[in-house]
Amino acid sequence: MNKRLVEKRVPSSRLARFAKLTGIATAVSGNVIKGVGKQLLKGERLSLSDSLLNADNANSITTRLAQMRGAAMKLGQLLSMDAGELLPAEWEAILSRLRHQADAMPKKQLIQALNDAWGPEWHQQFSYFSFEPIAAASIGQVHRATLKSGEELAIKVQYPGVKESIDSDIDNVVGLIKLSRALPKHINIDPLIAEAKLQLKTEADYLQEAAFLTQYRSNLAGKSHFIVPEVIDELSTETVLSMEYVEGQPINEIAVNSELANDVCAKLMALTYIELFETKLMQSDPNFANYLYQPSSKRIVLLDFGACRNIAEHTSSQYLAMAKAMQEQNIEAMQSALFELGLIDNNMPESVIKVILDACLIASECLQSSPYSLKEAQLIKRIQRVSMPLISDKISTVTPAFDVALVNRKITGMILLANKLSATLDYKNALTPYLAERT
Repeated sequence: MNKRLVEKRVPSSRLARFAKLTGIATAVSGNVIKGVGKQLLKGERLSLSDSLLNADNANSITTRLAQMRGAAMKLGQLLSMDAGELLPAEWEAILSRLRHQADAMPKKQLIQALNDAWGPEWHQQFSYFSFEPIAAASIGQVHRATLKSGEELAIKVQYPGVKESIDSDIDNVVGLIKLSRALPKHINIDPLIAEAKLQLKTEADYLQEAAFLTQYRSNLAGKSHFIVPEVIDELSTETVLSMEYVEGQPINEIAVNSELANDVCAKLMALTYIELFETKLMQSDPNFANYLYQPSSKRIVLLDFGACRNIAEHTSSQYLAMAKAMQEQNIEAMQSALFELGLIDNNMPESVIKVILDACLIASECLQSSPYSLKEAQLIKRIQRVSMPLISDKISTVTPAFDVALVNRKITGMILLANKLSATLDYKNALTPYLAERT
């Protein structure tokens, strides 16, 4: 049984949401001052970075983003996924909350949302409807219900005002990032931000998600080790998505360093290859909460299809070219594929290109021998160590096309999951069928 979620009214006006973001900045500043004060009192060397990266700041950021929900929380989820092992251990425990749950909206606000979507007599269709959500994420929360026909459903209800606040949320967060000078002045992230806004607006259209879910379910019709819930069209609207209810346990609760972890991670990595090289339809959000494991059937349940993205043939082809180059450790071919994907360009200094190629060469190690353990080889830490000059010195790299950024994010997410579960996988032979078709 899920722990009871905290209920907080979703702030729906632009002013209320901006106030929450300002509160984050104020809380973080206060915690930094407190941290520096503690260092002075203890006679320790002053460290602004240590004060910024303390548990108080992690807790402040997480609590406020969980209350805001919407695009602001979505950006927080990106931080919780992508920071990886760069952040202190205290941050992982707190920020992981953003991957799994937001605060729930109060019953009164929920009922109004359902009235707006279905009309005031909606309850007559159900023999049971739980007003306590079984999950609450960045854009909506999920409730369990039973139709009078006996069919069990999972019903995702969108938070009021979330779709309308996407532009302002992202503009406000980006404004805070720019004020913090976390990015080099010469990097133009505006095109990426514009694409991110469009993507989040697509995710906030539940009829579009229903269409993606139905297509994805069709694409995996022959893959019996996956479960994709069926959409209940007559009970789905732009703000309410109704699906069959499917049981499962959180994927990240699987025992680490086990045969089950190896099997689950191998299947999810294979699914990523299917998305990228076969169906060209990718669920691009690798949030661990989007995957469940069903011990009774030994199948993986796939959830949340709002972030689906059609992959262009050229993008798919160049990722395959990159995989081939990495398996062969062909530096020249790697550079060509990176150029075609827009991950490097002719304006980059040679030193920057060399760092990127060095990181790719280290990453290619997992394609040289089978089986391979990311955790034992410390692959992620080694890649981060090589890439650190680009981050710490704020050296400019290109802003890739949004599709490429999403594919990178999905692949990275699967790698992080395998690393977290200490899974040992056969990365090399999993790619063989696709590389054979290319030759």
